[in-house]
Amino acid sequence: MKIYWSIKDIPELANLSPEQRKQAWGECYKKYALKSWQSWVGLGVMAMLIAVSVKQFGPIVGGAIGGGLGGGIWAVILTNYLRPHLKAYVEQNFQ
Repeated sequence: MKIYWSIKDIPELANLSPEQRKQAWGECYKKYALKSWQSWVGLGVMAMLIAVSVKQFGPIVGGAIGGGLGGGIWAVILTNYLRPHLKAYVEQNFQ
């Protein structure tokens, strides 16, 4: 899995205007983000990291550490899952 640091780094969205990128990402996110088991596994990992971090470091620091790490993991999983849907959306709407 590859890490994309911003939406414009995703190859399927790289040649679009910022408005088109936002539209494609938003539509695919709304439609597909919570429909895959991969996404739910990522959310579960995030919840576990938050729970462990909160127990170790307290609610504020632990929440920040666990949420940051878990959110990063979930974002990588979700972005890689959405890429085929983004490609199809771009081909259908912007070509």
